[in-house]
Amino acid sequence: MSLSDITQKSILQQRERILQYTLWATALLSTIAYIPSVMIAWDLQLISLIVVDSLAWLAVVVLALWRTLPFQIKAVTFLVCWTVFSLYLLWLVGPVGASVAWLLIAPVLAALFFGYRGAIFASVTMVVLVIIYGVLLRLHSPESPLFPTQPYDTQSWYGVSGTLIFLATFSSLAIAQLLKGLESTLVDLEASRQHLAQALHDREQLQEQLLHSQKLSALGTLTSGIAHDFNNLLLPVLMASEEARELAPPGSLQKQYLDTVILSAERARNLVRRILGVGQNASVAPHAMKIAPVLLEGVALLRSSTPANIDIGCSISADDACIMADPDSLNQIIMNLGTNACLAMKETGGTLSFRLHRVDASGQVLLEVEDTGTGIPVEIHHRIFDPFFTTRAPGSGTGLGLSIVHRLVTAMGGTIRFHSTPGVGTCFILTFDEVTASADAVGQRTETVAEPPVNKSKLRVLIVDDDEMVRATLRNTLMREGYEVMDTGSPVFALQQLAETPVAIDLVVTDFAMPVMNGLQLAEKIRALHPGLPIVLATGYLSGEHQERCNQIGINAILAKPFNRASILQQLQDL
Repeated sequence: MSLSDITQKSILQQRERILQYTLWATALLSTIAYIPSVMIAWDLQLISLIVVDSLAWLAVVVLALWRTLPFQIKAVTFLVCWTVFSLYLLWLVGPVGASVAWLLIAPVLAALFFGYRGAIFASVTMVVLVIIYGVLLRLHSPESPLFPTQPYDTQSWYGVSGTLIFLATFSSLAIAQLLKGLESTLVDLEASRQHLAQALHDREQLQEQLLHSQKLSALGTLTSGIAHDFNNLLLPVLMASEEARELAPPGSLQKQYLDTVILSAERARNLVRRILGVGQNASVAPHAMKIAPVLLEGVALLRSSTPANIDIGCSISADDACIMADPDSLNQIIMNLGTNACLAMKETGGTLSFRLHRVDASGQVLLEVEDTGTGIPVEIHHRIFDPFFTTRAPGSGTGLGLSIVHRLVTAMGGTIRFHSTPGVGTCFILTFDEVTASADAVGQRTETVAEPPVNKSKLRVLIVDDDEMVRATLRNTLMREGYEVMDTGSPVFALQQLAETPVAIDLVVTDFAMPVMNGLQLAEKIRALHPGLPIVLATGYLSGEHQERCNQIGINAILAKPFNRASILQQLQDL
């Protein structure tokens, strides 16, 4: 509704109230004049005056009680009754009675109900009536049946009529101007109210955006800080598991368990990168791939960690469907939605169902994730994809799961919607456009790349990392491949070794985030001592500024933590 419509409606409502108050006031207060006038008329045997007074009073009462009658009709009827009653008094008792006062109020009421139009119309009508009455006075004779027996002074009527017209016109126009000013003020107030409401709405949105930006900034800072520690924990898990798998008997249960550990460690590594991407606004680079293998892999991982009271089912009717995505992002979507569903059924148990199918003749693929959990309250439906919004107890959730899911689905060109009934369950529906399968659209985890042949000559490698487990894992892996390894947790001690040791160091592998001196600062000092010494920088996250600094220093290679056994061996061979 526009501002004009709102204002006009408000003004009309105010006029309706004024009319209603006027009707009740007239009905109640006119009794003060009605009773004496009836008594006088009875004494004078003016039965017609009693009838007219009674009809006028009754008409006002009926109009006051008839609330459904439209405003225009009610106001016009009231003004007509008022004017007719005034003219009757004027005809009956002449200009010496109360009729002039009654007639004077009619234009004022018209201005009150209809503004300038009512004031002008009523004033013109009064002029016409006054002229007609003056003509009749001029033409009357004592024997005329149109007037009472007493004659009226025409000269007196001219004076009274002039004053009547002046006062009626002046009063009605003044009232109309006053009402116009009030209506203009009302319009301005309504416009100000709407502008204020819009300003408050805009301010709330800006505050939400600012808070969202601050949270994402804080998340980026936090995740950048924890990525180093978390990746240092993952690196020994990943590399030690690969070493153990190499030693496990082929086809053994031990090898299968180690495959699961390695797969989970790789997924955890990619999860860290995704969380870093949220804080740093990194984009997803999708490609054509099959959904079904990744869905089956995710369901298998969920089954291995789901309580026994939750049954997980998977129905696939489009096993060859391909979409634009990447396996890590799709796996994260499946795991987040599945984990949320399991948490909703943790206490009571239930069924978690995954369904993959095509939409007939639409070229779209639907992935549905449905649970029989507690459901989502209606009042928070609009917030479930907001970052950091959670209904769990403090410490039980970050509120990022569904936000990340929404972001990843959108980045893949898909849509996500849901329907939920409290106490019944929730179903998330992900819609993707199907694409033509490409040669590499295998949609499943590729087996570990065959490790390249490594030159096992006695190359001497210096490992610099402040985490002892990382150093031990790298040392054991490289020594098993024939490298001679020195390691230290102190960049300062590493510089001393490079400056003082009589044995040449062939290659340096250094961590980026270390106390006292980071990896780039260490590399700069190494370049001053040994300009041609190969340097490999290992890091969980590197900003654009630091990457540019790496190029300036001449870092030979950058390894993204946590890397696997094949990656480090391939990198060392390429140097």
